[in-house]
Amino acid sequence: MNKENRAITIYVALLCAILIGCLLLTVFIIPSFFQESTRIVTMIIWIALTIISVPIENDHTRFKGKKEKVKTTLIIVITYYILYFLLGLILGYKKSPYGRSIFIILKNLFFIVGMIGMQDYVRTKVMNNQRKKINYVLFTLVFVLLRLDYTEGLAVFSSGEKIFEYIASVIIPEIAKGCVCSYLAISGGTLLVYAYSIPVALFQVLSPIFPNLDWFLKSIFDILISLILFLYNNYEHTIKTTRMTRKEKKKMNPVKKIPGIAVLLLVVAFIAGFLPIKPVAIMSYSMVPTFSRGAVVISHKLNKKDLNKLKVGDILHYRAENGEVIHRIIDIKKDKDGKLLFQTQGDNNNVPDTNLVEEEQIIGKVSIYIPYVGYPSVWFSEKILGMKSFITV
Repeated sequence: MNKENRAITIYVALLCAILIGCLLLTVFIIPSFFQESTRIVTMIIWIALTIISVPIENDHTRFKGKKEKVKTTLIIVITYYILYFLLGLILGYKKSPYGRSIFIILKNLFFIVGMIGMQDYVRTKVMNNQRKKINYVLFTLVFVLLRLDYTEGLAVFSSGEKIFEYIASVIIPEIAKGCVCSYLAISGGTLLVYAYSIPVALFQVLSPIFPNLDWFLKSIFDILISLILFLYNNYEHTIKTTRMTRKEKKKMNPVKKIPGIAVLLLVVAFIAGFLPIKPVAIMSYSMVPTFSRGAVVISHKLNKKDLNKLKVGDILHYRAENGEVIHRIIDIKKDKDGKLLFQTQGDNNNVPDTNLVEEEQIIGKVSIYIPYVGYPSVWFSEKILGMKSFITV
């Protein structure tokens, strides 16, 4: 085994030791007592790894078009976060989970931004030392595992729904980030990785407020920025390292992917309920024979003016204590303040629903349904997430 391979082996062993050590501390030792000590020890190890990695030689000593890639990556990231932040004007904002005192900010800059900077430096050094694809995959996996919060991860095993949410909102976005960071490392070096990872970390630490996105939308946005950066850098890397005709370059241009991305965003907005209509999968038989379990209905959102147009016989989509319900209006009343109250009943039920539906509970009115299309969602919700509510969105 030559010196370079020996160095790589030592690195893998050290990274795995850090990973196992963090996991053992999280599982077997009281996290609240040792959390700060663990961060300090981990930071010291990363400082040592960074110092040791300085003399490691890279196969990719020169990266073609690196300056242009760095500039454009910075522009993409900044533009992305401006648009992301503007979403708060629609969805509202929430406070940062980090403290705002100068000491806390400086500590987070050191422990979060500093550690990410060192990790990506080590990532670049190690991954550019050897060109085997299996090494890229293994190191990407190791760095993804190192960045996961195992205290948070262990708390999700209480239900299938929480496990799914954790996988979709944390693990998948982290894999996407890890893959794009590894690709940036081998196609542009440390500065190119920093053009993505450092602004993201700074935004996380320094911003006092964030858009109030739910976990689903935040996950989509995290994956989207990784996809955009990969498509652009892959295009730039390919045209600068491969002889291509103008026709081939034009065909590969990432701009051509914009319609596909736009369609994807439109589908996400439709599923998430940002559009005036929303799909809902039916999980019960309460509306037979109008529509049955497994059908997908389209719920049209209603504003306050639309509520006055509702009439007996309309099918209402509303929030209840145990989930969301789709039942037919059988009577309309008013309370002492003049607000509308709706009596509902499932077409297949013998008695009306116990509670009257208030205006604030109403989501929309159902007018279209498609049979059987929602069965995959019903099966997934019941078998994987363990949900037993009336419907699932």
